[in-house]
Amino acid sequence: MRIFLSQVFRAGAITALALYLTGCAAPDDAAPAKTLEMIQQWVHGYYNNLAQAEADMAAELPAELSHRPMHQLFVPVQIAGIDGYLLYQHSSLDGSENPAMIFRHGLMQYLPDAESGMVRQRELYFGDPEKFKNAHRNPEVLANLLPDDLTWDENCDFHLQLNDDQTMISGPIPEGQCVLFNEGLQQDMFADDWLEITSDSYSFRGRYVDADGKVLWGTESDELNRLTRQPVPAPEPEQ
Repeated sequence: MRIFLSQVFRAGAITALALYLTGCAAPDDAAPAKTLEMIQQWVHGYYNNLAQAEADMAAELPAELSHRPMHQLFVPVQIAGIDGYLLYQHSSLDGSENPAMIFRHGLMQYLPDAESGMVRQRELYFGDPEKFKNAHRNPEVLANLLPDDLTWDENCDFHLQLNDDQTMISGPIPEGQCVLFNEGLQQDMFADDWLEITSDSYSFRGRYVDADGKVLWGTESDELNRLTRQPVPAPEPEQ
């Protein structure tokens, strides 16, 4: 009887432990999937922060506390052989798709991380960037794209999670991990960044600091660069 009870107790304990671990694991497993689902719903289209930039100008803020005007485009794309949820993204000087106005472009990759319960946002850059401007209009240029055609730095990933109210996705680039060398200053710069995504906005700190925390690039304001989604512009006339 003692052996039988011991076996029953052991079996019950193992079952209870399995149920406990399953219950604990489930939220972690579900969290990145839900975060990714909301990213797919929320991140798309044209964005700018012109209202914020104009308000800074009207308030006559000093340059170091002002937010420069920004125009951003996000378009979902699919590329065989490249993991995660992908967006073509570019920044332009005037909000147009004029190649001469596009000064930064690449792919945004969202990767679920079951271990941390978060989603990583990673920027992928084209090795031969010129031919990929407005790639969302020419999907054939993306069709044969391979990971070897791209560069990235996983130390510069944002680590994102959905809040309890499911109204915002947010998270940082871990402090001190993302390092860029500034050729002009001949010194390292460290990303000091935080991202917030809602159903109609994409906001980030977007600045770099030195080892002592002095801002070397970007605004010194505590207010994030707040880009809001804009109506889809009318097609540009053919040249």
